[in-house]
Amino acid sequence: MMKKNMLKIAAILMTLTLLVACGNKNTNDSGALEENITKLEEKIATLEADNAELVEENTALKAEIETLKGETPDGPGENPVEEEEEELPVFGAEEDGTMVQVSTVVVKTDEPLLNKMTMMANELSDKFFEGLEMEAEEIRTIDGKEILVVDLKEGSGAVGEKSWVYDYFQGSTGGLVTETALTETFLQREYGGRWIDGVLFTIDGESIELDHVPNLKDVILR
Repeated sequence: MMKKNMLKIAAILMTLTLLVACGNKNTNDSGALEENITKLEEKIATLEADNAELVEENTALKAEIETLKGETPDGPGENPVEEEEEELPVFGAEEDGTMVQVSTVVVKTDEPLLNKMTMMANELSDKFFEGLEMEAEEIRTIDGKEILVVDLKEGSGAVGEKSWVYDYFQGSTGGLVTETALTETFLQREYGGRWIDGVLFTIDGESIELDHVPNLKDVILR
């Protein structure tokens, strides 16, 4: 568009030059010549104004394009957005049932809740229960509350193998330590973000009904 305007201006200037030349030869038509010159000058002024407006608009559009390029997520030359992470404590317990932190897991803030539970289950198993398996199976809605179901895997019961029943559910002291480590790790009572409302423990898919871990029988609320 700007190129066309410049060509028009050039054509008008050439016409104006020819008219002036003709005017010099014929002074009798000086009035008509001046009128034509005035009209051509007005056209030139109009085209120049249009051209200036187009130049300004073109500059503005280029600036807008550069701005949009700068706002493109993860575009060329842009730093990727860093995902937020947080540390969650993993708890064990002293013989008197006093809660102690034994480890932490680092999770992405927007990680699905069940994934966070799985990571904590694995860490708690490794750091406090000598590798005894536990699985964060699902989050159920019970009476309008989100309840995590954790299944403890007893294993084969072979001689020499660790056992939930015989190594961690025996005696009032052992039972209290086990209850504290399990419940406090998964309930995360001090955590301020979105979390479960309670936890239910099972062993090999069955309800836990043993004297020294009475609290593991039912849903434990946060």
